[in-house]
Amino acid sequence: MKVIGVVKIGGAIGNALEPLMEELASRTTTEHWVLVHGASGVTDELCRVCNVEPRYVTSPSGYRSRYVGEVERAIFEAASYSFSAHCATLLAMKGTPAVPLRPDVAGTAFAKRKESLRVVSEGRQMILRGNYSGTVTRVDPKLILKLLGKGCIPILPPLAMDEAGEFSLDVDGDRLGAAVAGALGSQVLVILSNVPGLLRDPSDPDSLIAEATLDDWDDLESCAEGNMKRKLLACKEALDAGVPRVILADSRLSRPLSAALSGGGTHIWRTRPSMTQTG
Repeated sequence: MKVIGVVKIGGAIGNALEPLMEELASRTTTEHWVLVHGASGVTDELCRVCNVEPRYVTSPSGYRSRYVGEVERAIFEAASYSFSAHCATLLAMKGTPAVPLRPDVAGTAFAKRKESLRVVSEGRQMILRGNYSGTVTRVDPKLILKLLGKGCIPILPPLAMDEAGEFSLDVDGDRLGAAVAGALGSQVLVILSNVPGLLRDPSDPDSLIAEATLDDWDDLESCAEGNMKRKLLACKEALDAGVPRVILADSRLSRPLSAALSGGGTHIWRTRPSMTQTG
């Protein structure tokens, strides 16, 4: 039986996209993979073109996120679909069919809107309203599984429909990847970004945490800073949903997926693996 895996690649500047597309194309003959992507870099670039200043906020618990108003929502949606199309084009050029899934058409991902954000600014807490981001509540895997059965790679942007089905919401790509992996019963979720994995000291690449389980969670959380806090949250959500292993790894390698699956990056297991599971 083919492996069902979910790989999420970050959308920030510094991620390497083409090596992953090359690997996905070569793996589809023996494995099933779903691609989830971010869109932060493309969105920021499109904001500059539209003369809109990107606005990032930090929650009281230390999570950094994008504030998405009416104008920003339109920009984020356009950027996300553009990135999906680019990924599909790269895969098609390598002879691999890929299908970008719009949440308003495919009905794959749904989210609860966070209309108000509690944020910290200059040491004070405040409420920002009119926000169009959300938290994924449900993933319907039927269409994804159908496409996998036809030999296609489904591509999911960081978007989900609101619960009423009226408009799309900006959702975190890492947490969407976790929800997709859980809904599919995936054997592994690989989260690729422009860092080697989870580091004990973010300034020291040699401080990489190579392996851990849910039993080590307090230690892992104490090491996560900035955007890594949300990636680690996504890891826990995937593991809690039944995914056996999540890998935080580097997208900038010549074969990022192979490097991750063969032991690179940070491997977090639901339970300590046996020797036969680690290959």
